[in-house]
Amino acid sequence: MAQRSVTEVFGVEPDLTPETLPLVDQYLRGLDEVREEVLDLVLTAVGCYFGEVVRRKLDGRWALPDSDPGSWRIELNNCFLHFRPVGMAGEVYMGAESDEYDGSFATLDEQRDDMAEMLGGAAPFTEEEYYSLSCRIDVLQLAADWLVARVLAKGKRPRSYSAEDYAARLDVDS
Repeated sequence: MAQRSVTEVFGVEPDLTPETLPLVDQYLRGLDEVREEVLDLVLTAVGCYFGEVVRRKLDGRWALPDSDPGSWRIELNNCFLHFRPVGMAGEVYMGAESDEYDGSFATLDEQRDDMAEMLGGAAPFTEEEYYSLSCRIDVLQLAADWLVARVLAKGKRPRSYSAEDYAARLDVDS
């Protein structure tokens, strides 16, 4: 649905590559007032498109803890990093953080503060840039690379995180 909608607006079909995310960003920014039920469908479709782009680029998998698209997440295999793509699409649409959408990403508790410090020292970008899927994929790439580099710097080989590893830490209420 997201690919078809973007194609209708811009005449270019997104091909599930990061290079097409600026088109998707522009599509979200161009949405006028939309009925809530339609907006939910659009954000789910765009979030799924974005999630699939990231999943392919950063070697991840989908986790669908329940039927609510806002709970669906991408989990990376080569480091413990996960996010909710529908929530990120919602934040991009809103242009800000929102109580309605969870566009955050997270790692293990013991790495969270160090990662936040690293990201704080990363190249600055404007708020408008941050609230774009184009920038979010770059931030996720930076975080994933940094997590893997930490392991390599210790002379270790990065481990592979399974769906069970994530479920054990994240789906404790399921």
